[in-house]
Amino acid sequence: MSFLALPVPDTAGQRLFDDDIADLGYVMNATRLWAYQPGLASDLFDLMDQMVAAAGLSPRQRALLVAAGASAFGDAYCTLAWGNKLAQVSDVDTAAGVLRGDDGGLTDAERALASWARLVARNPNGTGPADVQVLRDAGFDDG
Repeated sequence: MSFLALPVPDTAGQRLFDDDIADLGYVMNATRLWAYQPGLASDLFDLMDQMVAAAGLSPRQRALLVAAGASAFGDAYCTLAWGNKLAQVSDVDTAAGVLRGDDGGLTDAERALASWARLVARNPNGTGPADVQVLRDAGFDDG
């Protein structure tokens, strides 16, 4: 983010930096951006947490969805971050496989999630009822 000046964080922005350092050992580029509007970051992440909870997704399922999707559209930054999160809630081999598109270490339901995430990432306008039905058949509902 060398084209943006580093924000002078307020208390909430500094908390974002401190959280990254505690969790990762460094401050992510995305956090530097969110530090300009830390209240909005908090609101967005709270909303995402609510959506994940309402959908009944486990931390493993969430990490699987994001890692599979990010790797499918070539987002190296999110692939690395979410691949690491997936490795923490599964194992390194499973996470590496998902990032390569190899879902051999997943359950049938997890394979359905990973396939759907890749499909949406690569061609969101190409998804249809049959793609959603695969998720339903794997035990997921429309919520």
